[in-house]
Amino acid sequence: MRLLKNEFIWIALILIGLFFSSATPYSDQSIVSPLERFNWSWIEPTLANVEFDYAGKEVSLDALGTVGLIEFLMRKAAHFVTFFALGALFVKAISRTNLHASLNLLFAWTLANTVAIFDEYHQSLTPERTPLLQDVLLDSSGAIAGVVLIGGVLLLRSKRKRGKRAGYVALR
Repeated sequence: MRLLKNEFIWIALILIGLFFSSATPYSDQSIVSPLERFNWSWIEPTLANVEFDYAGKEVSLDALGTVGLIEFLMRKAAHFVTFFALGALFVKAISRTNLHASLNLLFAWTLANTVAIFDEYHQSLTPERTPLLQDVLLDSSGAIAGVVLIGGVLLLRSKRKRGKRAGYVALR
């Protein structure tokens, strides 16, 4: 099970998943058909309050319909969660070096953003896919959340370890 705790393996799996996802046309990864099998009337009152612009297009129940809006929200949540995990894993991986904590966080976030930019560029080469600056910003937001959360946890851990050692006196 140690293998599953290795952040480099998880980073590689996420990068491979992103590569294949970006190389897949939208029609092959659309989940609208499976979502249409369910009765979503129970969530429509909540979704009626959702209305905003994303990449110059209206995102609302009226514009996309119930299933379209749910799919949109799921796809954007997947962006955020994927890059949250990637940012957190980059922090964990970089923390193995002797970089200062703030440089560690900055470098991890920069790496995640670089992946986001290349992911959107790769989408531009795929039929039916559109690269969006908004997706890069969403990915970046997920990455910074993961970086800050895991970076904070690692920082607290290191302070606790240093705090315990500070009062230690060896008896001879």
